[in-house]
Amino acid sequence: MLNMSFTLMFPLYMIIKLNSTSTFIIIMTLLTLLFLMKFNNKFPIMSQFLLLDHTSLIMLMLTTTSILLIILSTSHLLLISKTIIPILIILIMTFMSDNIIMFYILFEMVLIPTMFLITLNGKQPERLQASIYLIIYTVTASLPLLISIIWMKYNSSFLFNITLSSKFSMIIFMMMAFLVKMPMYLTHLWLPKAHVEAPLEGSMILAAVLLKLGGYGIIRFLPLCISSINKINFWIISISMIGATATSMNCIRQKDLKSLIAYSSVAHMGFVLTSLFTFNSIGFKGVMIMMIAHGLSSSALFPLVNELYMKYHTRNIILFKGLMTTMPNVTFWWFMFMALNISAPPTINTMSEIMMMSSIISWSMSSSSLIFLMSLMTASFSLLMFVNIIHNKNELYVSLQTHTKIFTSLLIHFIPSILLIMKLDLVTL
Repeated sequence: MLNMSFTLMFPLYMIIKLNSTSTFIIIMTLLTLLFLMKFNNKFPIMSQFLLLDHTSLIMLMLTTTSILLIILSTSHLLLISKTIIPILIILIMTFMSDNIIMFYILFEMVLIPTMFLITLNGKQPERLQASIYLIIYTVTASLPLLISIIWMKYNSSFLFNITLSSKFSMIIFMMMAFLVKMPMYLTHLWLPKAHVEAPLEGSMILAAVLLKLGGYGIIRFLPLCISSINKINFWIISISMIGATATSMNCIRQKDLKSLIAYSSVAHMGFVLTSLFTFNSIGFKGVMIMMIAHGLSSSALFPLVNELYMKYHTRNIILFKGLMTTMPNVTFWWFMFMALNISAPPTINTMSEIMMMSSIISWSMSSSSLIFLMSLMTASFSLLMFVNIIHNKNELYVSLQTHTKIFTSLLIHFIPSILLIMKLDLVTL
């Protein structure tokens, strides 16, 4: 297993030396196929420091696919390779980590290239404030996790062989880092700022993978405190459900397209958290499918927003009118990904929401009204955004040419969301 990790790292290191986008894509495709071959193995592969099980494989597939799509979407590969490649390497090592200390170090280390990606490649002066928000929120919340890990290290050096006592403070300390990373409502203010100020590549990697680090951490650490987590799951579920509904309502009043998509991610992650803490097997499967579905659909919205920004030089929804006449080819993809965003069938988004809804309702019937309101608000802001930018009258009719490169990326985003519904066991626990 250790030899395999070095085998993976070598081509990734060589990527930095390459000047050809096509060579980069070929290597990333081969890496993705290598992980896909491992799905036939039903048993986890473990070494002294590395772990490769089904959950790790799902996240590794999402990571490598997302990086491939970023390469297809970007117009300046060499500029962003110095930050994207370290993020990719750190994420692969994080999802394959078995040692709890190494997991924490890698979990925090990914913030460094992410901060540089926002700071060095962002366009506005506010990018510095966004980077500070990102660091303060995530590092402050992660310090209690470090305290918990040091306390637990007296028992074992492996991630799955330790048990946590029922101390309420230790459970809160452990979960806080992952709740902020997802992010949970009330700890989410860093995400809209980071999305708005990040370049296209930063927004895509944030939406596709970095938010899923929180969910992955919770899935890994839940078995350690499953006997005593009932003390906080009611509060987390309540805050997540109310927060998801509130952020969905907040999306309706957003004018910046990137900010709207960021708040939409907060709402979706609130739904994921709610289902995760019901401790239902169907809910866990729905969570894994939703993380894949959201990673594909939300990531695809940012190339679409970037394409509009390159043509109109603004992201203000009010200023977009009559996109159906000016950019009809982009209109088609806006419609398809808006359908994914509201979980229209037949997609894995639909199946994940059905599974998560059933787990939440089985936990408490009284939550059904909030679930209905949350789904209604999600559909409302998605349709409102689509109608505002696609329809209405454009006073100045100008036919705008679109790069064909973006359509390849959007197609690869879209196809798995449809085809994976026929083989859901690939992306479930």
